[in-house]
Amino acid sequence: MVKWLGLLIGGLLGSVVGGSLEGFVDIIAFVLLSLAGYLLGTWLEFQSHPLTRHRHRFNQDSEAFRHLLHQSTFLMMGYLAKADGTVSKKEIEAAEAIFDSFKLNEVARKEAIRLFSEGKNTDFDLNTILEPLSSVARNYNGLIRVFLEIQARMVIAEGGLNEATRKPFFMIARRLGFSDQAAGNIIRQVRARSVTPASIKMDDAYSLLDVSERCSDKELKLAYRRAMSEHHPDKLHKDGATDNMIQAATEQTQAIQHAYRSIKKKRQG
Repeated sequence: MVKWLGLLIGGLLGSVVGGSLEGFVDIIAFVLLSLAGYLLGTWLEFQSHPLTRHRHRFNQDSEAFRHLLHQSTFLMMGYLAKADGTVSKKEIEAAEAIFDSFKLNEVARKEAIRLFSEGKNTDFDLNTILEPLSSVARNYNGLIRVFLEIQARMVIAEGGLNEATRKPFFMIARRLGFSDQAAGNIIRQVRARSVTPASIKMDDAYSLLDVSERCSDKELKLAYRRAMSEHHPDKLHKDGATDNMIQAATEQTQAIQHAYRSIKKKRQG
């Protein structure tokens, strides 16, 4: 709307200024001022857009960004748990397991439960957290990936086959810059990680590294390094990851390392 208003104002100015000129110069003045008005309006519209405001805010206030990540983690867990209309016993157990893995103290656990309960309320507006998260997702791909991996643990609580839970997860992933294929890979990798390391199967090990069993040793090593880089605690901490996300990433790196060693051992006979 603002850009078209700028175009109109620019055009009016062009008419006024151009009116005092002659012929071809008149037309040039009208076109240039109209274009200038349109570009100015476009810039003002971009600056006033909610996503731009969120991006500016989080770039200037890292603590606000960390607070958003912390609250969003538990709010979205609750939202996904209730996506099919009810929170099952398995989903509650999955949430409790996540709380345990985060090593939350009594106060932090109560806060996590409160946020989880708020997220599963029918009147919870997912956009209150999804919009600000999506404003910075492009710049923090690794961070958002870990965030989605935590959420995927709720999706697989009942086997990962519940379409009512999978559908909103894929929608959330798309809003945060991940394709449906990438979101599906995350679910598959999180499910593979849930297997006891000592009994991990080769297809689960390959899933964790996001490669085919037919990949070469070189491709396997590259996939391993990429997966480790995406979950490196120091890199995530620099990007503003919460302590909970660092803990989740650390557990994921341990699973990735075990998967890589298992594949190498199998290949070496």
